[in-house]
Amino acid sequence: MPIYEYRCTACGTVFARLQSISNPGKDLPCPKCECTDTERVLSTFAAGSSASTASSCPSAPGCGGGGG
Repeated sequence: MPIYEYRCTACGTVFARLQSISNPGKDLPCPKCECTDTERVLSTFAAGSSASTASSCPSAPGCGGGGG
């Protein structure tokens, strides 16, 4: 089951729910204010870096290229 992110339109809280793809996630209560006026938001995801990514920025600090 995928994890979907939602935003409360009343207080702006962003929260995540593990839900079935077939479940539209309508009327989910906000964990902060319990308002059910929420909307699904586009989620971002983290990806690991590869050796080619680290070598493409040799002078940037913290980039893995040893430049600072």
